[in-house]
Amino acid sequence: MAEPVTIAKIAVSAASFIKKYWYILLILLFILALIPTLVLTIAINILFPQASKEEFKVYKALTEETEIQWASFMAYDVVRLENYLKENRPNESVFDLLKVNFKEYEIIETEKQITKIINGAEVTETVIEKEYRVIRELEVRGFFDIKELLESLEYDTSEKNMTVKKATDFLNDLNEKEEYEIENIILTDVEITENFDDIHKQWFFALIEILPLLDPSSEFNPDEYIFTGIIADSDIPSIWPASGRVTSEFGEVRITGIHSGIDIANVEGTQIRATANGTVIAVGTSGNYGKRIMLYHGTDEKGNTYVTVYAHLSEFKVRVGDNVSQ
Repeated sequence: MAEPVTIAKIAVSAASFIKKYWYILLILLFILALIPTLVLTIAINILFPQASKEEFKVYKALTEETEIQWASFMAYDVVRLENYLKENRPNESVFDLLKVNFKEYEIIETEKQITKIINGAEVTETVIEKEYRVIRELEVRGFFDIKELLESLEYDTSEKNMTVKKATDFLNDLNEKEEYEIENIILTDVEITENFDDIHKQWFFALIEILPLLDPSSEFNPDEYIFTGIIADSDIPSIWPASGRVTSEFGEVRITGIHSGIDIANVEGTQIRATANGTVIAVGTSGNYGKRIMLYHGTDEKGNTYVTVYAHLSEFKVRVGDNVSQ
């Protein structure tokens, strides 16, 4: 064990060093504190799409009225382009998610005489027999291959007509004709990623879950969170816990992660309402939630369990086990 005198000498030397170089140490500590933030920021810039609000709207518009999910489409472009979307042309890449199976037939008609016995008498009729010969069979995917097919069918492939919706509507109408057999197939997420390696597949499937939460084009509308069918059911959360200004929306992107709640600004002491009938299952302080209460509202017949959390409170007026009304 070190002598007290030795420990004192070391302490004095350390204090002298800190006093002399305090500003350098402060800068170093500040830099060290920033490292996690810098790492997280870099990760966000690499993994999350560097797209504007308008670009999100473009992806949504290009998949509107189709079975293509805009999040899958955007995730596809982000992953295949390694997040470099600057020179991307989504109006073309959206066709990568469409596959067209196309057959065109030549119909050869031949007249044939057949004899029938009707009421004891022979009757000769002329019938037309049809032979279907495949003259063209294709499986096409992607903007330029589909455009070439459409041009061969005398479709107007000007920019305004080259949308998945208009192209598939045209092909579906053509499929009603006898000489064509056409199938339009929207690729599944598994099929979209069939040429990705495992890392890029994981990136893709993470993005399709995260993108709806990052979407800056979504206008927050409280009414969208209240389903008309359950408003009358006081056992299911269906009212706001307080009136006030929404200062932070659900899914908002922060340096520390995705915001998993809705912040409503109010004066201290504002009464908080239970959003549904329930039982208090937790009362206390919890990390970033501060003072918080959790209510259990039960499980419905479909197996959905409802629990609400009320955070950043100033005081408690209930205890665990209390039953509360909406």
